[in-house]
Amino acid sequence: MERVAFESTAIELYASRSSWDATAADLVRTMIERWGLVPGAAFVGGEAASVLQVTTSDGMDAVLKVGFPHVEGVGEAIALESWGPDLAPRVLRQDPWTWSLLLERLRPGTSLRESSLPVLERVRIGSDLLRRISAVTAPPQMPTVTQIVGIYLSDALARLDDQHSTLVALGALDDVERGLAVLESLAATESGTGFVHGDLNPNNVLDAQGRWMVIDPKPMTGGPEFDVWPLATQLGDPRDLDQRLAVTGFTSDRTVLWGVARSALDVTWAVMDSRPAAEAVRVLRAWMRLSGA
Repeated sequence: MERVAFESTAIELYASRSSWDATAADLVRTMIERWGLVPGAAFVGGEAASVLQVTTSDGMDAVLKVGFPHVEGVGEAIALESWGPDLAPRVLRQDPWTWSLLLERLRPGTSLRESSLPVLERVRIGSDLLRRISAVTAPPQMPTVTQIVGIYLSDALARLDDQHSTLVALGALDDVERGLAVLESLAATESGTGFVHGDLNPNNVLDAQGRWMVIDPKPMTGGPEFDVWPLATQLGDPRDLDQRLAVTGFTSDRTVLWGVARSALDVTWAVMDSRPAAEAVRVLRAWMRLSGA
């Protein structure tokens, strides 16, 4: 069955993540009953979905994912199907209205972040997947990097007044403002036509019996340089950033500028989420040094 975009009108039903959280358990129960599933243990650590192990009526191990409706995730099922079983888990069933997916269970399912492989080998694995998924022709209904980044930028700029004193205390206000200016410039000049995962962090790359696959995309069209940042940033110390970037093979100026831009954005998210922002500032400055700023 050809997969379709999730129903975008569902986004309007939930003013915030907390409003969706209040209904998530009911949605999960509904889909378990509708699809005749036996529930198992929940997966923890995700931020935009309720995900649990299930068994189907014919005894197959699978994963039920009920997502929080958000604009970046509208094309998730289409992306997974487009990448195919060599790059992503199979979508067994889909309900576009509840943003629900029944997915193939990947075993052992160890993430790239949890893997015991050396850091540079993990970076190489993620980068190889990035090349392969970006080479797949994106369906025409995918949003563009420019569209999604425009939303990120608008929201970040709207937060700056409230975050001003915190960013000053961190000594990061000027760096963040410069990084957001880079983000605006990159979004305005993005012309790539590849398939962008959108959230290629090490938790979203899983081992499937020696094959590595991607999950949880926020799919867009654009250049693959956008996806390098989490692989280079989240698998090691910022002091070794240049070494990891070299392993990715994506070493263009544009890749580094996306690193600056996305790091600045991450600082604003860290402050918004009340998580320690000093490390995010450290990462931003590491990317800025690489850029020569």
